[in-house]
Amino acid sequence: MSDDRFANLETMVAFHEDTIQKLNDTVYKQQLAIDRLEERVEALTQLLRAPGQLLNVEPEPEPE
Repeated sequence: MSDDRFANLETMVAFHEDTIQKLNDTVYKQQLAIDRLEERVEALTQLLRAPGQLLNVEPEPEPE
């Protein structure tokens, strides 16, 4: 394998590794945001249920 071809492959691998890391970071941040939103929805649901059972909502089953 020529040195140029090998260098090109190394460059491509480095680029792909960087892209994968950025995607992982994005997914992680999105999951944190989803978790916070789920907590807020649950808190709001509890708040609405508390004063005289204003909201009669059945809890949704957890996804598998």
